Formats: sequence, C-alpha cells, structure tokens
Amino acid sequence: MHRTDPQKAAFTLIELLIVVAIIAILAAIAVPNFLEAQARAKVAHSMAGMRSLATAVEAYMADCGGYPLYGHIRASGELQYPATDNIDGVNDQMSFIGSCITTPVAYVTAFFEDPFARKLAVAGSSATPEGNELIRKIEYINLDQHVANFGASLPAFAPQLIPAWGHWRMVAAGPDGDRGQDIKLNKVYDATNGTVSDGDIVRCQRYSESRYNPEHPM
Repeated sequence: MHRTDPQKAAFTLIELLIVVAIIAILAAIAVPNFLEAQARAKVAHSMAGMRSLATAVEAYMADCGGYPLYGHIRASGELQYPATDNIDGVNDQMSFIGSCITTPVAYVTAFFEDPFARKLAVAGSSATPEGNELIRKIEYINLDQHVANFGASLPAFAPQLIPAWGHWRMVAAGPDGDRGQDIKLNKVYDATNGTVSDGDIVRCQRYSESRYNPEHPM
C-alpha cells in the first residue's frame, strides 16, 4: 500500500501566509463594495417610499383641496397631532404625516419605513411606543401648516420655505443615520460619497428627486 509522507502533504508556513494575504486582499475589495451596494439599496428603498407617498399626498390634495396635515414629536418626546406650534424649533425630533392619509380613504395602506432610521429612538420622558414607531418612518412636513404655526412671530426665513421647497417636504436619513438636522442645514445625500455621505435623502413638491436646494432659506 502506498503511503503519503505527512511532511510532504502539509502546507508550509509561507504558503499559508500567501493564502491568508490573498483572502485579506479579496475581503478588502469585496467588503466596501458590499457595503456600498447595501447603502444604495436602502437609498433606492427610501426614494421609492417617498415617490409612493408623494403620489398619495397629491391624490389627497385633489380630493380634499389641501395637503395632509403633519404632526411632530417634540423635543421632550411628546406627540402632537396636528402640529399647532413650532415652539421647539429645530429641536423637534420628527415630523410625521397623519392618519388622514390612510383613513377613511386609504391613499396609502401604511406609513413608509425609513431604512436608515431603524436605530433611531425617541428621547425624553414623554416618549411613547407610538413615537418610537413613528420616528422610524419617512418624515413629512406640510409647509403651509408649518409657516402658519409661527403665527405673528414669523422668523425671517419662514416666508422663503414654500418658494424654496413647495407645499410639502419629505426626508429620510442617509447613510450617516441621522435625520432632520441635515436638511435644516441643506445637507443632502450625495450618491458619490457612498456609505459615508453626511446628508438627508429629500423629496419635496418642487423637486421630484433628492438634490441640493440653491434657494434653501437657512
């Protein structure tokens, strides 16, 4: 019977190091590509949700003569619907579309998920399970309602909101995982930055796709 010499069948240390190096090089190439593909898929999911929601919002407008009202999650975590003031200013945690879009007429059957916001949670002592569920949805704001909520104390930028964006705006978190503060600073997701883009994914009545707004008021 022929026997194989164990010493001749084994890999040498150099051969093992070469194999490990090749695997490391392949991983270094594959992992970033996988992460970028994953980010692009989430961006596409967000934009598809916003397109469907935009269609529903415009259908609601055609039937009801006005755009759906929005509610917000205050800085404290309290939910207010419909939103009747802007006392928290830029510190609001979330602006969400109301149930009028789903009942009694189902313009959409459910609110759309924001895939980048799944780890977000409502902060504050008044946080509720409903709030933690809502904050993971795509953000929506009725800008006519928002401007009216300032009342007599209208800030200088407020009259520019509707000319800049239209009558409504939707926002999803980009790959950086935050949402809301970026759009207030006009930071919009840029696909060329892949998985590290600092900016929100935005859709508004004026612009059908996410883009930098040269007329952003603040």
